[in-house]
Amino acid sequence: MLRALYPGRHRRFPVYTRNFDDEGAIVAEQAHGPIPGREYLAPTDSGMSRGQFLTAASIGVGGIMGALIAAPVAGMALGPVFGGEKFEPVVLGKLDEFKDGEFVKVVLHPHGDKPDAYVRKKVAFVRRNKDAKDDSLALDGQEEFSVVSNVCMHLGCPVQASNTGFVCPCHGGSYNKDGARQAGPPVRPLDRYKWEKRGDELWATDIYALKNDGGKATHRDPGQHTSGLESWFYPLQP
Repeated sequence: MLRALYPGRHRRFPVYTRNFDDEGAIVAEQAHGPIPGREYLAPTDSGMSRGQFLTAASIGVGGIMGALIAAPVAGMALGPVFGGEKFEPVVLGKLDEFKDGEFVKVVLHPHGDKPDAYVRKKVAFVRRNKDAKDDSLALDGQEEFSVVSNVCMHLGCPVQASNTGFVCPCHGGSYNKDGARQAGPPVRPLDRYKWEKRGDELWATDIYALKNDGGKATHRDPGQHTSGLESWFYPLQP
C-alpha cells in the first residue's frame, strides 16, 4: 500500500553499524549493503515526510485562527488612535465681532446634526491682528486672525486667557499671547484652527498642531510630542 500511495518514495539504502565507548563517542562505524528483498521508506532530498507535513499544517492553521481572533481585538484597541475624524468646518462669528489685539472666546458647534453634538462642542480664542508680525506662530496666509484652541497640551484641561497669554488651572501650564509654551508640564504650543473668510463671517476649516519651533504638525492628542525624539513614540494621526 505504501508503494501505491507514495510511488518513488521507496528506495534501498545502506545500513550503518556504530560502536560507542562508555562516554557515548563513536569508536567504529561500518556500512552494510541493503538487505535483499527489503524496502526502506525514507523521504527524498526534496520531499517532506507525513509527520513534517502534519506539523506544518497544524502550525499554519493555528496561525490563521490566531490572526482571525486577534484582528478584531487589535482593531478595537488601535482604531481610536489611527482613525481620526474629519474636521467639519464651523462658523466662528461675524468679522466685525473680533477686535484688534483682543481675544474673544468662541464656542464651536461642529457636527450639530448629530445626537452627541453637545459633547462635541469646542472652545477657541479668536484675535484680530493689526500687523502680520503680531502672531509669531501664524502660518503663511493666516496672519490676520489668530484662532487658538483652549485645550491644554498637558492633559487636555481647558486653559483660560490672561493678561500675558494663557494659563491652565489644572497643573499650572503657562503659554504666551500666541499660545507658545512658557512653563509647566505642557509638551508643545496650543493647537490652532485654520480659518477662512466666507462673506462677512469667519470660519474654522481645520485643526492642526504646532511644533515647538512654530512649524505645522499633524494634529495629535494632548500630551503627545510633535518635536524631538519623543515625537517618534506616538503614531501619526490624520
